[in-house]
Amino acid sequence: MKSFNQAKSMKLNQVKTLFLLLIMFVVGINKVLAADPNWSVITANFQYNMTMTAVVNIDCSEQLSPSNRIGVFVGNECRGTALTSQVYNGKYTASLFIYSNAVNGENISFKIYNAAKDTIYEAKVTVQFQQNAAYGSTGSPYVVYSKFPCYFQKETLPAANFISPNGDSKNDYFEITDVDSYLDYALTIYNENGLEVYKKAREYKNDWDAKLDGKILPTGTYYYSFKSSVNSNEYKGLINIVNPN
Repeated sequence: MKSFNQAKSMKLNQVKTLFLLLIMFVVGINKVLAADPNWSVITANFQYNMTMTAVVNIDCSEQLSPSNRIGVFVGNECRGTALTSQVYNGKYTASLFIYSNAVNGENISFKIYNAAKDTIYEAKVTVQFQQNAAYGSTGSPYVVYSKFPCYFQKETLPAANFISPNGDSKNDYFEITDVDSYLDYALTIYNENGLEVYKKAREYKNDWDAKLDGKILPTGTYYYSFKSSVNSNEYKGLINIVNPN
């Protein structure tokens, strides 16, 4: 009986050991898989480029890690990638070159790799490619959000978020779909520092051409408020301006 119990105990210990080894093996695999995504771009395949200095914002929190990565895409094709490894004024920025074979017009989307969580997020912002454009700067970087900022409402205004006032009749104005349905709304636009650059008290007519005092505003991200004067409804969102000069 004693021999039987000893044999049973030895077998149980062997099972426990195998189970622990299996756990260690799985953990080891996870650590191997928890790696920087294999995003890359063959720059020789493209004629044009633009630049972007950007920070990462995940779930309304700006990320402070040199190990996160931003990927830039047209469809599923990577057009640029960089780590947020450059620190300016406490901000962890990525310096990106973004490539295209079109002088302008391609829709650019973003992905964010969070190294700490080994998670990839589909960013909720897009821009349009413009040869030699420069989005963001070390002093005022472009923000790549995993979702719209917390102070933005989920219901968004049906409006263009990109203006390139170069006179080609495409994206020359900030245009709101069915704008005559919002006659009582006031449109106010601010720059990244919160300074007002445009205001229309009511009856906006899709005619703002990204100018202040007759001059096109610098390339960058701007913010709009579109608020009703008869109720509490208000839309807030982003406008990306590309100065062609």
